[in-house]
Amino acid sequence: MKKCHVILCTMLVSLLAFYACKSVETTSAMLHNQHGNYDKAIEMAMLALEKKPNDAEAHFQLGISYSYTGKMKESYIEFQEAARLDPKKLNDVENNIKHNWATHFNNGVSEYSIENMEGAEKEFKLATEADPRHVKGWLNLAKVQFRLAQDDSTYLEPAFESVDTLLARVTPDEEEYANVLSLSGKVMIRRGMQDRAIDIFEKLMLDDPANFEIVEEVAGDFVGQKEWESAATFYEMAADGRRKTDSEDFEVYYNLGVIYFKLERFMEAIDAYQNTLRMKPDDRQASYSLLLTYYQAEFYDEAIMMGQQYTQTIAPEEARGWQILSLSYNKKGMKIKAEEAFQKFKELSQ
Repeated sequence: MKKCHVILCTMLVSLLAFYACKSVETTSAMLHNQHGNYDKAIEMAMLALEKKPNDAEAHFQLGISYSYTGKMKESYIEFQEAARLDPKKLNDVENNIKHNWATHFNNGVSEYSIENMEGAEKEFKLATEADPRHVKGWLNLAKVQFRLAQDDSTYLEPAFESVDTLLARVTPDEEEYANVLSLSGKVMIRRGMQDRAIDIFEKLMLDDPANFEIVEEVAGDFVGQKEWESAATFYEMAADGRRKTDSEDFEVYYNLGVIYFKLERFMEAIDAYQNTLRMKPDDRQASYSLLLTYYQAEFYDEAIMMGQQYTQTIAPEEARGWQILSLSYNKKGMKIKAEEAFQKFKELSQ
């Protein structure tokens, strides 16, 4: 019994000593925080700092109060100041910051999972304020803002600001590096900053040519918008990445051929279609596309050779091949062959 009494007295003395070294205002702030009176705790901590600006505990208590009142940016600032003034508080400071970040980040994930993009944006923004050092928080915020910008252009500027922050913080050795560059490039494109977007994606491909699928997705978006020059630029990047990784793809070359044809860059279209046929020698659409490109480029000898192959072995039952072959014969003054091919075209067209 006497031993318990001694322990209790010792604890009481320690507690009194702890509070004795704090100002009345700081002690009051601590007690108000313990009882959940956060507005009052803020008031008392502010009074403490008026008297003693370097009161680490007052700053720490402000960090706690702001955490519970949703002022994440202010909370982070106060916690950091507390650790600066009293390095012994670093562990407690980091634990509180980590808790604040995780709480809002997880809330953001939950809101995103139920398609509440506005709610997710709010929570991810609070996460970046709770701890602006986390790349993942900024990345998820930018993703949500970019998605919201598809329907509400007012979110485009915040998305740009978020990716700008990301680019300043991310390093090539981070797990999310490729995702950061990909999203940043897309935001730059949407904002009309094509040159900067190209620089970003070129860096992405330089760091790892295996990122070609990300670049192909962007190229596909430009095709959907019928922005052929930009589409060509990004498909070229993707094709180069595939060559470097021994992952050449028929569709990429074919898409390049179509785009070059639309841009009347016929020599490049021919090269792209020849690459498709190197991979699939008897593909009908690629063969016809190459035939048509030869004709449009006024390479009539090549068009005749390709037309003969197309009408004799690849697709003899298709009228379109006979039509281009007939036109090509005409251009070379081969009237009889032109007439024969034309008759075959008419026959198959009926």
